[in-house]
Amino acid sequence: MNNCEAILVVDDDSDVRDSLKALLELDGHLTLTASSAEEAIAAIARHQPICVILDLLMPGVGGAELARRIRSERGSELVLLALTGSVRESDQEEAERSGVDYVLHKPLDVSRLRRMLPRVS
Repeated sequence: MNNCEAILVVDDDSDVRDSLKALLELDGHLTLTASSAEEAIAAIARHQPICVILDLLMPGVGGAELARRIRSERGSELVLLALTGSVRESDQEEAERSGVDYVLHKPLDVSRLRRMLPRVS
């Protein structure tokens, strides 16, 4: 499955991962999932997705650090969308400094997510 136009969903919450995967697949997107930053890095190397949707607040390596790693290894070739339940402005600013293209707040505005995805598919 190399060089596919897949979207990778990275979230430690299996309900969020599964829900996003189902939603994206209903919209016709090939969707991969990972539950941690380590799994995400491996999936990116193996499958080369075109977009990564990542949770900012994960145990261990969080989403902002994952975004920095992706940007340092892959540059700007991937679109990074961050999900957060936080309302703190500092969390959004950290995400933007880490290289995230867009920040989406939970609960997720599905229509907003859908408007962003055609830009990457």
